[in-house]
Amino acid sequence: MSRSFATAFALLAVMAVSPGLAQPADFPIVAADGSAFPAGVRVKKAGELSVYTDAHGDVLYGMDMRTVLRWAPDPAKFCGDACKHDWKPLLAPASAPVNIRYPAGFDKAAADDTFVDPRKAPDWTVIQGVDGPQWVYKGWHLVFTRRDGNRASTALDGSDDRTWNTLKYIPAVPKIAAPAAVSTAFVAGAYAFTDRDGRVLFTGKCGDGCQWQPLAAPMASSGLGDWRVGLNGDEPEWTLKGRRVFVADGAEPQAVPPEGKILRP
Repeated sequence: MSRSFATAFALLAVMAVSPGLAQPADFPIVAADGSAFPAGVRVKKAGELSVYTDAHGDVLYGMDMRTVLRWAPDPAKFCGDACKHDWKPLLAPASAPVNIRYPAGFDKAAADDTFVDPRKAPDWTVIQGVDGPQWVYKGWHLVFTRRDGNRASTALDGSDDRTWNTLKYIPAVPKIAAPAAVSTAFVAGAYAFTDRDGRVLFTGKCGDGCQWQPLAAPMASSGLGDWRVGLNGDEPEWTLKGRRVFVADGAEPQAVPPEGKILRP
């Protein structure tokens, strides 16, 4: 891997965003790809988010190999000695083929089809760890559980300068039949319809003097699936199953009025 590539990831590793909304603590959460979990791996609720656990209910943490790159030439072998005293690797079956490596192989990934490029990895791959074949999540997160203390706790999320992060689960993005103006986002524990700018769509009874903003529609559209074009006065707007569709205020793209109900796929 080139020095410039390593430097780029080291810089990324110190960038922070809102707590609780990232996977790991300073990188965006990526939705699951829908592939099967390793044997024993489950999902449980942890506040507004969900996290992966092992068969015993111990929370899975990812050691972010992008952050330990600052201290280890081969991050897959970083957790030894004192680290192993606190963290237990989530080992893959001994017979599982190792199909990802880090950092070696970036420049050879295109020519070597026996290893997955971490930048394009599926949810679960296997790397050669300190104690043998070990699970990796999303190409970057070497998977561990705590050896002692409250092993079901998420309290160590972001610890050791964002090296350790709970593996947060977001379901695969749903496929929708909707107008081009409509997308989806993960909001309050489930997917919601949004406009193209990420503002949540909602419905409800808009009484006299209502200031809610309808989702504008083209006059010539014939609709798509449950989506139809209606008229409120002279202005065309989208409806969903006969209900008017409104757009959250731009200043708070995920907030809807108390009388409103978020529209979900």
